[in-house]
Amino acid sequence: MQKLLSGYIRGGLAAAAVIAAVGISACKKEIPSRKYYDTDSAGGNFGGSQFSKRRVLLIGIDGAPGQLIQAIHPSVINGLLPQSVYTWSGWNDTVSTAAAGWTGLTTGITYPNHQIGDSTLIPKSVEGSHAEIKYYNNFVHYLKQDNINTKVTSITQWDDLNTYLLNDADKVINTPKAVGDKGVADAAVSELTSANPDVLILNFNSPALVGLQSGFSDNPAYHQAVTEVDGYIGKVLAAMKGRKDAANEDWLVVIQSTSGGYGKHMGGKSEMELNTFTIYYSPLITPGQFAGPRMFDYGIRFHGGDPGYVRAENHDGGLYNPGSGNMTIEAKVKFNKGPNGNYTFTYPPFLTKCEDLKDVIPGWSFYRSGNEVVFVMQDGVNAVETAPALAINDGEFHAVTATITHTTDAANGHTYTANVYVDGANKGTGSIQHGEPRLESPSPLIIGYNPEVWEAGNEVDMYMADVRIWNEVLPDDVIKKYAFITQIDNTHPYYKNLIGNWLCNDKSGNKLADSSPSRKDFTIVGSYSWDFVGAVLSKDAPAPAITDVVPSILSWVGISLQGDDKPAGKNWLQVIGTK
Repeated sequence: MQKLLSGYIRGGLAAAAVIAAVGISACKKEIPSRKYYDTDSAGGNFGGSQFSKRRVLLIGIDGAPGQLIQAIHPSVINGLLPQSVYTWSGWNDTVSTAAAGWTGLTTGITYPNHQIGDSTLIPKSVEGSHAEIKYYNNFVHYLKQDNINTKVTSITQWDDLNTYLLNDADKVINTPKAVGDKGVADAAVSELTSANPDVLILNFNSPALVGLQSGFSDNPAYHQAVTEVDGYIGKVLAAMKGRKDAANEDWLVVIQSTSGGYGKHMGGKSEMELNTFTIYYSPLITPGQFAGPRMFDYGIRFHGGDPGYVRAENHDGGLYNPGSGNMTIEAKVKFNKGPNGNYTFTYPPFLTKCEDLKDVIPGWSFYRSGNEVVFVMQDGVNAVETAPALAINDGEFHAVTATITHTTDAANGHTYTANVYVDGANKGTGSIQHGEPRLESPSPLIIGYNPEVWEAGNEVDMYMADVRIWNEVLPDDVIKKYAFITQIDNTHPYYKNLIGNWLCNDKSGNKLADSSPSRKDFTIVGSYSWDFVGAVLSKDAPAPAITDVVPSILSWVGISLQGDDKPAGKNWLQVIGTK
């Protein structure tokens, strides 16, 4: 049976409509009459430019995790960033294959709806079935419906990509696989030099092929593949800017990775396989970088009591004692259901720098009290327990933060003030006045089970990520701004005060590596394993995603779809003027 063609071909009728109209198998395609959306667009103005001069260069790169490409620093791509809307922390979809990526990229529809996950480019539910299937139009369909004179060229080594996803294009060029991505770049340069495309679509796949052989890491082979693709992009951009009518053309350049990769694998659910990057480049748009949500793919489950506990120990030599100074402690926490079948626990500690919470032995600790998170600090004589104004009882990751401020004056003596937050807000405050001159403990820093703190029998069960300690109090606005940002670098206003930074996503081994200058790693103790968690760490950090390309491109060329045709994604482009 021929592969099913539908919304990805000219017109986009559903299979049931085809059957009703011509009385044949769902494997048959037909070409319906065209429908126009913005019939006045050819002569209209948008930001002072003619619609007919708005052009698009769309480059899809297979097997390119955003975080890895960022680390490699490809020079041509990096040179676009000052005039780009971009992210290194975008996401593919629930299925992270290149096929799913290209389908989402060209239709704006997510995998649970389009169901295309492998290189056959056939919806999963179609195979072996004649049931009615929902198909979705790609953005080229809408460009052609708006203006039949729009010229679209697609160039790829993947013949089926042109045949089944991009066959609305006026010209499809299938380059030889033996030539690789160089053939795609050469064909693109020729097209820009000798033809007049309004939309040019390119597919580079060597990072995927090399990553599957040598691994998706900054190894020599993969680095070279990325560097070569970056060079090909440079040649294509030079040809675009060197066109004879370039002064009268406004090009939007979209560079989108269609899939990530981890180890020597693609298509799985790990963070690096799902991770993509997006770049929208034009001198006419408001630029900006967006840090999107990070997935916590593999982590250590901290749980249990004697003798089967799992915890992490850090013999810090007193580095994480506030002493007579200030401190901020942050972590992202995800509580599993406890012995009562819910998220309620009876006083287990989970991040502790204290030998015991009885008899006010000095130190500090986070612990779980019912559905609340409580922070306690003790100076050896006095203690105060402080809870933020928000419970955590949903099984999702949340950011918890505590600050310790030490002051001294004649009226109050040594004063320790704790501010405690959930998700950067919901602050609770408590203080010790006339306290001891120093707040410090000889105990190691512990993540998870601590047998010396409170009662046995109701130990915490949880995952933890992004544990950070600072030797200064972070202001409220900084805590809120960075609560959902998972990567900390020297752009953080208090980076020089960072003395501990554990992402807890090491994926293997018995260490939680410290990426701060202190280099104080945790050692994992107990019968641990690296579990697949697959949870998003920071839902409230939107960034460009693969399904946002369609609405962004349509906005660029001035097409506004309504009703069922309106794409669900977000347009990230704000035009600021003309050349």
